[in-house]
Amino acid sequence: MTPAPGSWPSPVSVAKAVAAGRSLEAVAFAGDEVWWSEGRPAEGGRIVVCREISGGVEDLVPEGFNARTRVQEYGGTSWVPVADGSAVVFANFTDQRLYMVDPIGSAPRPITPEPALPAGLRYADLLPDPARGRVLAVQERHEGDGTFGTVRRSVVAVPLDGAAATDPAAIGTLVPEGTADFLAAPRLSPAGDALVFASWNHPDMPWDSTVVRLVPLGRDGLPLPGGEIRTIAGGPGISVVDPGFLSDGSVLVQSDESGWWQPELRDPRGGGRRRLSSIEQEFAPPQWNLGRHSWAPLPGGRLLVVPGGVPSVLDTLDESLQPIDPDWAACGDLATTPTGRAALVVGGPRIGTRVVLIEPRATPRTVRTASDDPLPAAYLPVPEHRTIDGVHVLVYPPTHPEHTAAPGTAPLVMTVHGGPTAAASRSASAQVAFFTSRGFAVADLDYRGSTGYGRPYRDALRGRWAELDVADAITVARGLLADGTAGSAVITGGSAGGLTVLGALTTTGHPFAGGTSSYGVADLQALETATHDFESRYLDSVAGPDHTTWTARSPISRAGQLSTPVLLLQGGRDPVVTPDQAEAFAAACREHGIAHALVVFPDEGHGFRAAAARIAALEAELSFYGQILGFPTPDVPVLELTRP
Repeated sequence: MTPAPGSWPSPVSVAKAVAAGRSLEAVAFAGDEVWWSEGRPAEGGRIVVCREISGGVEDLVPEGFNARTRVQEYGGTSWVPVADGSAVVFANFTDQRLYMVDPIGSAPRPITPEPALPAGLRYADLLPDPARGRVLAVQERHEGDGTFGTVRRSVVAVPLDGAAATDPAAIGTLVPEGTADFLAAPRLSPAGDALVFASWNHPDMPWDSTVVRLVPLGRDGLPLPGGEIRTIAGGPGISVVDPGFLSDGSVLVQSDESGWWQPELRDPRGGGRRRLSSIEQEFAPPQWNLGRHSWAPLPGGRLLVVPGGVPSVLDTLDESLQPIDPDWAACGDLATTPTGRAALVVGGPRIGTRVVLIEPRATPRTVRTASDDPLPAAYLPVPEHRTIDGVHVLVYPPTHPEHTAAPGTAPLVMTVHGGPTAAASRSASAQVAFFTSRGFAVADLDYRGSTGYGRPYRDALRGRWAELDVADAITVARGLLADGTAGSAVITGGSAGGLTVLGALTTTGHPFAGGTSSYGVADLQALETATHDFESRYLDSVAGPDHTTWTARSPISRAGQLSTPVLLLQGGRDPVVTPDQAEAFAAACREHGIAHALVVFPDEGHGFRAAAARIAALEAELSFYGQILGFPTPDVPVLELTRP
């Protein structure tokens, strides 16, 4: 007898789904070598800088160190090769100091001072300045608990000789504190006589209004006395990100002045400007993390770019655009050399995330994959992009070589991304296959406010968070139930996606049988007062100025309308959405007699990194769905629900 969809036997175990989640993050060239960083669930989520050696992979950051920065709490690229690839500088997670491994294989030594406040000096967006024996970085100075008004940022120069480890005065300042609330992407001119950087101020986020500014530098690499810091791109209502110099001294930025993030050239001397592509696609992602790259120069007036996330070569003379590989639909980071070599972190619906190396006139070669045991192709779902009442969604069908789900029989898992200014992943996901191989359909929702569809779609959520995203989730779920894609539906999401989950479940007449909120927002007022500085004024734009509206839209205020079970997954050390939010919602479930479970992982933060936590979370989710939808889940432990 054919088992019911949702209970199909699957080779994609919980452990395999998590093991396949080794995160590949950033790439760089170190001399002739490609280096990359990867997060390892089996090592508690530790981030390691690696390089390829004969017969395998060599770790450049030894055990006991974790190359992870906490700048803006979401971090970003935390390392950089120096000394022509004979050394590496990285930010260590525990104390947030910069360390240098010189030579490779030696013990790391600190090159920044121990701050008075533990982890109170943080560094990200590192940039080598080899001619001056230093590395540039965005520095974050914490003067309190990390909430609004307790953090200052600057761009600094750290000497590689280690002098600053004991003498803070050895650190030079290129962009002083107070220049702007937020700083990103310091980039040196080819001659080393100028620095560009991006900046923005509260209450804006980097996808709202930013500017790119230029600082003239003297021979000592410090700002010229009396030199003017000039704005060369951006302004109110314009987002410019990922600036950088080309070899002729012009500056390239990704600007959304046209309604799409597109590459533009700016002449910092004469003020001229030229858009390099008019294709209506996003050439850059939203800047949640520092230090990632969305473009890099290639010989012959060409650029390596990622329109719509697809790695491509742009000819800046005729604006022609050539995708590199039809299987590549996403790019996490990229780097090039003057000779035309390129390294990228890529992924796509048919391939898992990987680091690839492209030599001129050669076929791309895979250097590292996210999993050493890739999923069988027969179990890998291929998504279909749909638009339902103007809302974008990627729909993954139940996928199994021995079983087929009849129309209207598959349970649907609707997944809601975080952000809310973000987008569903375009890379093959072992966790998606975990569900589709069991007979679920999966719908990755890109509600209004998501990125990838132009600024008007992104801005549609302004002032209407916890309203439009909730409405879009309900609309799309109803559409997929009506057309036979699914016979029942549950909803899951993390962080901002968790708010959408809880908002949907507290909306009368919703179509979901239940939902899972991972470190999700339950109370908008509490989020404003407790969250970190980077997002502390985010609600001003995305939720609007009226705080009575915040209260009305907060799921905790509407808990009396709950009628379906809820699973709450929470990190005990989450500085973004603090644990009291999940605890308060669990208490509301108890008060109103709603079946629920609250699972707290004491050592996890905002997002689960350790394998044990990720395994337990996925097991809990499958058991929860089996219980509320009525099918067996014998391969995972039974989640105990608190029932009325």
